Amino acid sequence: MKRVIMVGAAVIAVATSGLAFSDDGNGKFREVLSGLKEAPQIVLTTGSGTFEATISKDGSEIDYVLTFENLKSDARQAHIHLGWPQSNGSVVLWLCDSDGPGLPASPVASTPLCSQNSAPGDIKSGRVEGTLTAADLVAVPANGIAGSADFGNVVAAIRSGLTYVNVHTANIGAGEIRSQLSRGDEQGHQHNH
Repeated sequence: MKRVIMVGAAVIAVATSGLAFSDDGNGKFREVLSGLKEAPQIVLTTGSGTFEATISKDGSEIDYVLTFENLKSDARQAHIHLGWPQSNGSVVLWLCDSDGPGLPASPVASTPLCSQNSAPGDIKSGRVEGTLTAADLVAVPANGIAGSADFGNVVAAIRSGLTYVNVHTANIGAGEIRSQLSRGDEQGHQHNH
């Protein structure tokens, strides 16, 4: 009887894994952002957020929705960075920007404002959505990214769990909430694949 139960459990586990990680060509991600995932040091904050993205079958577009709430100060910028968990990396795609003194502006004119769907004068909570394409890619020569022709390589890095989303705020410029974009092989992340 034990053998039948163990075999049945193994079949269910394999079937569930196949469903959980099967991919029809799209890459779908849903991540929960928090200060506890910030690196190289954690940030104690009431802030949290989510990042949902779908990579098109041909890898030419990434549709995304970024939400954030209860941040300690106004959201100033959010990006996708190249980088391993617990390390910092280069910005490769801008998710949102804001008008603010002393801030580097997004090099991409189509970058939406972090206040896109926030209450006027309060960017501690909000929702930003958009579509990223090769035209949105930031050249980072140190990482071998020369420009838009390398968008496919960045999409491959996203699918491989080698990127993270970070929301930078007025008081915590290095980043207040963050999450690694993962294909489901890391604990502590929520995924819809």
